[in-house]
Amino acid sequence: MQKAYDLSKARRLGHGAGSSGRRQISRSSRDREDDDFPLTVAQVKELRRRVADMRDRTRYLLISHHGPRFSLYYNVSSDCYAMNDPSGGTLFKRRQAAEAIRRLLGSRILLVKCRTVRRNGALLPVLPRKFGRWRRGRKSKSR
Repeated sequence: MQKAYDLSKARRLGHGAGSSGRRQISRSSRDREDDDFPLTVAQVKELRRRVADMRDRTRYLLISHHGPRFSLYYNVSSDCYAMNDPSGGTLFKRRQAAEAIRRLLGSRILLVKCRTVRRNGALLPVLPRKFGRWRRGRKSKSR
């Protein structure tokens, strides 16, 4: 069914009589003040919590550790493990979510807290020393 519309009285936005064809972008100061409403204490607290959460570099990684040369890092999206490559594993922001997945996978899976760095736009995990890659050469003295 086709509808008929009466467009004889319609006027295009910003193209009224005497208009130069440009839309009016600037608004009066009164309009800008109406848009700036004060935030409640709860809203300010929530915004601060979210900003702090965004800046926190702590993440959690699920690892099946088999020795100094061999570790498997779990990737949730493909449901498989990345061998000896921590960047191939899923970085969990919430410990509770990582713990729930770890319980599903079994008791041999470790939940490791790590820090992240951003390199070339990618978020990469920095593991604690005992889960780092095996290095050739002399071992450093522990202090």
